[in-house]
Amino acid sequence: MTVLMIRHQVADEGVAEVVDAIEAAFTAVEEQRPEGIRYAYLRHAGTAGFVALPDLDEGIENPLPGVGAARRLQATVAKWAVGTGTTPQPFDVLGSYRILS
Repeated sequence: MTVLMIRHQVADEGVAEVVDAIEAAFTAVEEQRPEGIRYAYLRHAGTAGFVALPDLDEGIENPLPGVGAARRLQATVAKWAVGTGTTPQPFDVLGSYRILS
């Protein structure tokens, strides 16, 4: 199984807006319950660094662009991002207990 990891840093003054956008996106995802995806969003404790972990079933197109709040999250991150742009990096899952499966 492969999971993508997307890391990004945002400007300190944008952290609260990004956190609000993450919460809104997850509320919408939980309401819409798209099939074929597991999804987590993490913040490096006490920093402006974030990590998204989308895990898609094999052969499934990412349903998140179909969720308005998820698109707004992407736009909010782009607004506040600092440093170089990020590219999703694939990781092979070697072990997981109730988080990535």
